[in-house]
Amino acid sequence: MTPRAMTMFRCRRLLLIFLAASQLLFAGCGGSTQDDMRRYAIRRKPDKDEAETEPAAPSPADVTPAKTLPSEAPEATLTPAGGLAVEAPTITSAVPMPNVATEESTPNRVADSALVDLSQSNAPPTEPLSPAKRRERTANNMKAIGIAWRAYLDDKGYFPGPVVDATKKPLLSWRVDLLPYLGLQSLHDAFHLNEPWNSPHNLTLVDKIPSVFQSPERFDTDTNYLALLLGGTTVHQERRKVSERNVEDGIENTLALVEVDEDQAVPWTKPAELPLNIKSPLKSLGTLRENGFFAVWSDGEASWIDGAVTPELFAKACTIDSGDGFRGAEIANELSIGVALPIEETAVAMESEPDAAISVDEAEPTVVAKPRPTLSDVQASLMTEKNTPTDLNFHKQAAPPASDLKVARDILRELYQADYAAATTATQRLQLARKMLDRLLDLSGDFPGQYALLEIVQQIAIQTGSVDVALDATEQLNMRFELKRDPLLEVIEKLTRTAKDRRSQDQLLEEAEAVFDEFVFDEKFEEAERLSQLAVALASKLNDKDRIDKFTSRRNWAAAAHSLSELAEEGLFVLSQNPEDPKANGDVGKFHCLVKGDWDNGLVILANGNDRSLRRLAEMELSVIDESQRQLELADLWWREAESASPVFRGAMQSRAKHWYQQSLAGLPAGLIRIRVERRIADIASGNGGSSWLGPPKAQL
Repeated sequence: MTPRAMTMFRCRRLLLIFLAASQLLFAGCGGSTQDDMRRYAIRRKPDKDEAETEPAAPSPADVTPAKTLPSEAPEATLTPAGGLAVEAPTITSAVPMPNVATEESTPNRVADSALVDLSQSNAPPTEPLSPAKRRERTANNMKAIGIAWRAYLDDKGYFPGPVVDATKKPLLSWRVDLLPYLGLQSLHDAFHLNEPWNSPHNLTLVDKIPSVFQSPERFDTDTNYLALLLGGTTVHQERRKVSERNVEDGIENTLALVEVDEDQAVPWTKPAELPLNIKSPLKSLGTLRENGFFAVWSDGEASWIDGAVTPELFAKACTIDSGDGFRGAEIANELSIGVALPIEETAVAMESEPDAAISVDEAEPTVVAKPRPTLSDVQASLMTEKNTPTDLNFHKQAAPPASDLKVARDILRELYQADYAAATTATQRLQLARKMLDRLLDLSGDFPGQYALLEIVQQIAIQTGSVDVALDATEQLNMRFELKRDPLLEVIEKLTRTAKDRRSQDQLLEEAEAVFDEFVFDEKFEEAERLSQLAVALASKLNDKDRIDKFTSRRNWAAAAHSLSELAEEGLFVLSQNPEDPKANGDVGKFHCLVKGDWDNGLVILANGNDRSLRRLAEMELSVIDESQRQLELADLWWREAESASPVFRGAMQSRAKHWYQQSLAGLPAGLIRIRVERRIADIASGNGGSSWLGPPKAQL
């Protein structure tokens, strides 16, 4: 039996068990210690001959690793300090379970089920879920998404990615494309797959969010389950399909999805993911669950990542390149570990009842408000971050020596000179460039060969005005090698001159939007401003008013962000001499809140700034706001502040208002006030709140 057949057999067996019992026990509760789990966590891929034979009975050495959650496992106990057994909770299925697929069913797809309406089964519960229940529900969701993810990979041969149009512009999220593998074929068929997520028709389906994508904190239409995204280095990519063959580290050692913090939640159909920042890869992760976060690996296995994981290890887990020696077992923990009580809270319970076993359902963890960080602590943290050098290229190779590159170029010239001479048209030369790019995977370990090949492909693509091939080669160069400067801006500038036909020019403008966001995320504001200027010039040549307005807004934002970043840099220096300086606190606070989206640190500093209005809002933010009316009041104040603010930062303030409007909804009764709040949330999400651009994704909440 092949591995794929085994996967289908196990899925069918799980479905039969579900229909036969009132509750399905998922795995993750085995009795192994973490040391045992890590000892057996490296899974060996079977040889081709082995894969075609019937699998043998497992030997004692073939213990399921930490990331593998067996479908049948004994109930387990976790033993914290003191030896008291803590019963791990049962993880039940969060997916609407379908009928059992028959032999004639479509391979790997579960049977269809009816549309799920947010106003019915997906409505918020009458009482907020406890922290333990929220963790359990999230674990269920990630487990179910992982199973569907693996079924998609086995069926398609590549990882889920965004639904794109002919120019590779993302239209809908991978979550929409995953629906048939979650038993929601009817919902998938209801989408217009050739329209963007916010088209009039597709917007009507946002409320049909499947429960498996809902956050147990909010139960609305925004999801916290996002793919990791970093150029061409992650399994989820916007411009190309990634297969298992492309994942050089092995799919069991490469993360695909994570549960992000509230500041990164997005509408579930929107093709927006978590942009990974190599400087601080754990940003926007781990505060939702306090001591860690849930994740799904590229092979579909869900696991718990402890909050103590180092940024270096986590960054290695996210990239598909080999050479770093990383193994998933270094950070993967069983799913149930994230659901069980933290050891510190268990120890408190042990002192009060030393003779009783504690279950999660009987003793839920006490929610303790985070202590407000002090101004000095935040200032010290920001200065340390600024002054601490970060190895941004730990996963990259050094640029090959000139002598090695000369040898590689001579060999490539020998191999392809005749083909290039015979290619007399732009189309033929572009075909040759694509042919050469396809050979990149055959040069694993030959770094001079990779560099020289990508360099030549890039030059041919620029000459022929091929936007996708030129940018693909450039991103490959950028992600594989340490370069003196980012070549993207230079390549785009050349393409504005060589891309002659309207289709290529339209595609270049679409790509410019994505590259702009990358520059902003990396705080390359000067490059972002220059890129916007190039895009405005190209849009003007095409007489495209909408794009002229769009990139003009981005250019203005980047210019203002650049100015504010310089003020913040000066402010940090002043604060090192005088921590109470109001102007310096104001400049640093505004930069971190409105540009970086770092509200946790920015608000503490802003509360000591020289802007009376923003200082008042920051002080309110830092107080305990747990009543709906107070949350609504704060949201309205941010809304009014946005109306009088500079247009370039209006979007960030409106997004902060949206955050508090969403928080207030749970306690608002039906009526006009609730309708007004829902309307404002929708207006901000759709960009109709009065701001032409909401700012980069990381500055939005």
